Amino acid sequence: MGKNTGKTSFLNLIIEEARVHHKEKVLALTSIGRDGEERDLVTKGDKPKIYISEGTLIATSEELLSRCDVTKEIMESTRIFSALGRIIIFRALSDGFVEIAGPSRSSDLLEIEKSMRRIEEHCLFIVDGALSRMSFSTRTEGAVLCTGVSVSQSQDKILEKTRNALKSLTLPVTKHSLPKEAGRAFVKNGNWERVQGELALSLGKEIRKVLSNDTEAIYIKGAATDQLFTELLADEHFRNRDFILADGTSLLISPEMMSRLSRRKISLQVVEEIRVEEIIVNPYDQGGFEVDIEKLIGRIQKETEIPVKSLRVWKEGK
Repeated sequence: MGKNTGKTSFLNLIIEEARVHHKEKVLALTSIGRDGEERDLVTKGDKPKIYISEGTLIATSEELLSRCDVTKEIMESTRIFSALGRIIIFRALSDGFVEIAGPSRSSDLLEIEKSMRRIEEHCLFIVDGALSRMSFSTRTEGAVLCTGVSVSQSQDKILEKTRNALKSLTLPVTKHSLPKEAGRAFVKNGNWERVQGELALSLGKEIRKVLSNDTEAIYIKGAATDQLFTELLADEHFRNRDFILADGTSLLISPEMMSRLSRRKISLQVVEEIRVEEIIVNPYDQGGFEVDIEKLIGRIQKETEIPVKSLRVWKEGK
């Protein structure tokens, strides 16, 4: 949910947990974006490094191979490129620190996993996520949401932002059969009708042209914003409808807009679900500020049935 929410620290804890309790499993790691560097390239603050054990499979960019402090056996030079060059898959022949920069497209992530599983069919495949790339979570069996004090020093703000993120990420999967043809938006009036126009700024107006009393659902490919919904809410036919998105990360709206849609009985649905398995809360920020973690966890837990744990508790092995 932000920089310094404990994502890399939690990744290291998962790696250590697997090393101690699941030695039979080969770990296979990649990253969306870049991770494992000593200092954050945005905030310039110190970052935890990623430490792996011998036998681990790593998919990272060619440029970062020299920054991986392990003995390597190159397993595959893929046809996939990141911003830092071609993605290389190697097996670590020693313990050590690594820097990882993986694929930048979700389709490429699937190809990386296929390559990893050709090498080790039953590997434990872990994707190190990124704030701006939550949509990649739809390509995994489960995801962990990291939040905490770096989001805000106000418990109320942390709770509000975490609650809103959860609502978006865990939207229900639609039961509608969707159109296969290309297009930016569709309206279902008995049958699916393609909406004319591709520009985001005029999409709401174009959708309104085909809304009617018979409208069952609206399906759009791409982001749904406050601006889009403000336009749609001006139409009397935009109520008691299903509104379908690719996944929860495509919903980019304010809490106020979420409430307005709820009052109109607009059912937000998705094509692909994101299964949030756990919420991790980091009680610290880089300046040393610490929140009352037990109180914060209790407040977040009241909002969801998903397990909520402190990063500190994880570190202590509880």
